[in-house]
Amino acid sequence: MPTAFDEAFSRVKELVDVFKANETYYLSPQFSEAQARMDFIDKFWMALGWDVNHDTQKNPYEQEVKVERNESGSQRRADYAFFLLPNFRDVQFFVEAKKPHGEFGSPDNYFQTLRYGWSGKTPLAVLTNFDELHILDSRFKPHIGDTLSRVVRRFSYADYADSEKFAGIYWLFSREALANGAPAKFAGTLPRPKSKTFRRELFKGGYQSLDEAFLIELDKYREMLALAFKSKNPDLNSEQLTEITQRTIDRLVFIRFLEDKQIESARHVEHFGAEGSSAWEDFVRVSLNLDRIYNGVVFKRHEILDAPGFQIDEKPFRIICDELSDPTSPYNFDSIPIHILGSIYERFLGKIITDGARVVEKPEVRKAGGVYYTPEYIVRYIVAHTVGQAVEGRTPAEIAGMHFADIACGSGSFLLEVFDSLLRHHTKFYNKNPGKVKKGDCVQRDDGLHLSLKKKQEILRNNVYGVDIDRQAVEVAQLSLYLKLLDDETIGSTAAFQNEFHFTLLPPLTDNIVCGNSLIGTDILDTGKFTPEEEKKLNPMDFERRFPLIFQRKSSGGELHDAVSVGDHDYTMPGVPLHGTFSYKKVKEPKAAPPPMPGTGYAGGFDAIVGNPPYGADFNKQCETYIRSKFRAVTNSLDSFIMFVEQAGNLLNPRGYFGMIIPSGWVSTPSSKKLRERFTEQFRPTSFVSLPYDVFEGAYIDTVIVTAERLSPTGRWSDLKDTNVDLVVFPIRHKVEGQNPFEPFRKIGNFVNWIESPDKEFLILSSKQEAALVKKLRQSPVSFDSVVEIMRGIETYHPSSARTCRKPKRAFNGEMLRYYLDLGPEAFESYPAEIQLQKPVKFFNGPRILLRQLLSRKFRLQAVYAEEEFLTNQSVQSLISRNSFPDIKCILAFLNSRVVSWFFCQINLVARRDDFPKTIIKQTRELPLPEINLKNPTDKMRHDKLVSLVEKMLEARKQLSAAQTDGDKDFYTHKCATLDHQIDALVYELYGLTEDEIKIVEAGSI
Repeated sequence: MPTAFDEAFSRVKELVDVFKANETYYLSPQFSEAQARMDFIDKFWMALGWDVNHDTQKNPYEQEVKVERNESGSQRRADYAFFLLPNFRDVQFFVEAKKPHGEFGSPDNYFQTLRYGWSGKTPLAVLTNFDELHILDSRFKPHIGDTLSRVVRRFSYADYADSEKFAGIYWLFSREALANGAPAKFAGTLPRPKSKTFRRELFKGGYQSLDEAFLIELDKYREMLALAFKSKNPDLNSEQLTEITQRTIDRLVFIRFLEDKQIESARHVEHFGAEGSSAWEDFVRVSLNLDRIYNGVVFKRHEILDAPGFQIDEKPFRIICDELSDPTSPYNFDSIPIHILGSIYERFLGKIITDGARVVEKPEVRKAGGVYYTPEYIVRYIVAHTVGQAVEGRTPAEIAGMHFADIACGSGSFLLEVFDSLLRHHTKFYNKNPGKVKKGDCVQRDDGLHLSLKKKQEILRNNVYGVDIDRQAVEVAQLSLYLKLLDDETIGSTAAFQNEFHFTLLPPLTDNIVCGNSLIGTDILDTGKFTPEEEKKLNPMDFERRFPLIFQRKSSGGELHDAVSVGDHDYTMPGVPLHGTFSYKKVKEPKAAPPPMPGTGYAGGFDAIVGNPPYGADFNKQCETYIRSKFRAVTNSLDSFIMFVEQAGNLLNPRGYFGMIIPSGWVSTPSSKKLRERFTEQFRPTSFVSLPYDVFEGAYIDTVIVTAERLSPTGRWSDLKDTNVDLVVFPIRHKVEGQNPFEPFRKIGNFVNWIESPDKEFLILSSKQEAALVKKLRQSPVSFDSVVEIMRGIETYHPSSARTCRKPKRAFNGEMLRYYLDLGPEAFESYPAEIQLQKPVKFFNGPRILLRQLLSRKFRLQAVYAEEEFLTNQSVQSLISRNSFPDIKCILAFLNSRVVSWFFCQINLVARRDDFPKTIIKQTRELPLPEINLKNPTDKMRHDKLVSLVEKMLEARKQLSAAQTDGDKDFYTHKCATLDHQIDALVYELYGLTEDEIKIVEAGSI
């Protein structure tokens, strides 16, 4: 039976025979690119398994091959873009087609192809005219002088008929090969470019990714514009400079987007300042004209920028325009994914311009150590499990009344994904149900039904909402949504829309994406203690007033209210002025309205809230007092993400969906107990996703994704039985390119048992049986804190003018493992006599246990016995007995036992992750101990035997460390293992574990 490769090879050989038989004609000027694509190039890729003609993939949003059929000869869009099911958003590779006649492997053709690949973030790109096929390395920033060195493989059409040579193409670009991630794997084997031109360009970002390189460009443009504005307008302050610089860059980027998307036929930017005119005046004039066509915040008249007579230094502005519009610029705005622009802007927004026109980081960003953009795959997961769930099975008419929000939206990455998912849902519905398409909702194209611009406007206006306290972020969020709105449009479709409806192309979003404080309402101003400047900075906001269509308060007496007509729906708007272009009319509320459809916005509140809320924001005393009076989840640790989680519950309607990425410690740390209690009152969790510590590039933050459903005001999910919750563990370094990183690790149920503990921990990695064992161990009447005192070591050795006191003369800096302490001379360093010891010396001298903060690679606690006098640092906890019993060595046995490490990992999410699991003193203090009664002969015997085994283990570990022959090492290794097993067996007895419970511990230990 022939394989897929055999069939592909056979079909391509037929194409080769046809081409060879009529080669003279096909290589002549009479044979056009369009004919070459239809007769050969399309069929070539079809032979490799791709549905080029969309014979089976009818939904435009779910097609693996996007084909550009524009015959204008434009170089703005690649001829073919290849995707791979189920990911129809990230291009896998581009193919640029040319006609067989004429120069093929030219620098211009290579540069054009590389530009598509680099802008689309694909590792490889293909240039072909069927007569030849060249594979290019598109991982690095293209440069017109370097393109010839970026070819990694060349094929002639005769090579296609050679099985071995054709395999070099097939196993890279066939659909079968892409499913195995072949392009990325192959690109990973390629060396970096070695040309002199490329090396000269390193300082301009040659090795940088698209987003890194473009961010550098934007930062440069911001500095140039700020100085250009300030030099001619010295009275401009920081806020004004920041705003007008942002608006100018937004306009330039948006115009370039319109040009490369072929929505605007004119090349505006490259003509600014042409023929001796003022580049700035041309820019202002074009912006005014585009405002009449597009509307929206981008081109909206600005009191400073667009004021008659406003002057700037022309030279830097001309340079910016020239660079952005240069045909040899590496940036192709048609190929750059819109979410990538969002990631660039997110970091871009972390800076402001000072009164002196200097660009500096915002204070809150500097404190946080930078801006951390949420990776796209996480955004997609959260939106799919919230908004995706909310709209599943619903018709467009049902979805029209639903509302989805990010209440800390930043540059709009989550809102962009929400909008995109809604567009995909609607398009899929209409292509499956063409008979249900209403007039004006869709347009027919070669590849299926597409949503009309009018329908996309309705979806954006009706369904997508966002809030952020940063005004520039709100502007960028709107910009991103506008770019997405126009992403699929052409100059023809936009002209047809305006001819039919006489509307601007961009709907107003001032009532959808708003600037305000999501946590603090205007009632905080009742105290009257805020200056106008403080109030402006605080920016308090009431959701009921800003989103009256969603948080309406209907009366039951049938009174008349102002209403806004949106689509086919009438919404009451008590006392709220009209915004936008919609019309008022009077509506009468029915005395008894029909019950709302579950999960829709008619009941009041959002249908889903998603996002990545800020962590650790600062609050002054007045705000802190206000927050404590409004939020039940806050504790002494006033972390902003806690309030955002609770606020989401307050703003969702019954059966609404919640999804956020937040610090993972909240699932188990005692300081988050109130949040967990509040969460159980508001939500039923649907999934937890444990993430690696390096999710955010440049930051090490332990995070977890939580998705949930809102409960009715009278319900508690703890009253539900057998509640199933998806658990997804995403370990570090285990992601495979091209595969779904969120395949469930395991699915577990009956979540109710997981919170039956004093601190209501979410034991999200525990099965029902494991949770039962945790509960049993927690019932022990004794804790570590009751038998030992615990203290962390000293901080770094800083000199102090305070009085000196008796202290050890040396500090430990050697190896510390389970039952083993390196006491060699190189394990210590001297401790300056003039430095004060601020902790009791008893924790650094005499019999004690030292517990490493860091768990072992096998997720085991690491404790050792010590008597010698020396200091330890803060990565070590010192434990000393409160009394003589139990013996401190008995405590050491418990700490190093399997069952205690197993228990610790069950109740602490971070400890179960493949990064740097740690323990803190509070967690050590709360570890359970079995009750040992010395008057009970059995308990006394076990206790004494345990101490004896520990003493033998300590001696055996020393001997193992000193062993020099393989025989001795093998002997003492096995002796230590035997002693370890005997200690564990005794500890199991003392905890009263059954055989089944021991199996649970053993199965969960490494």
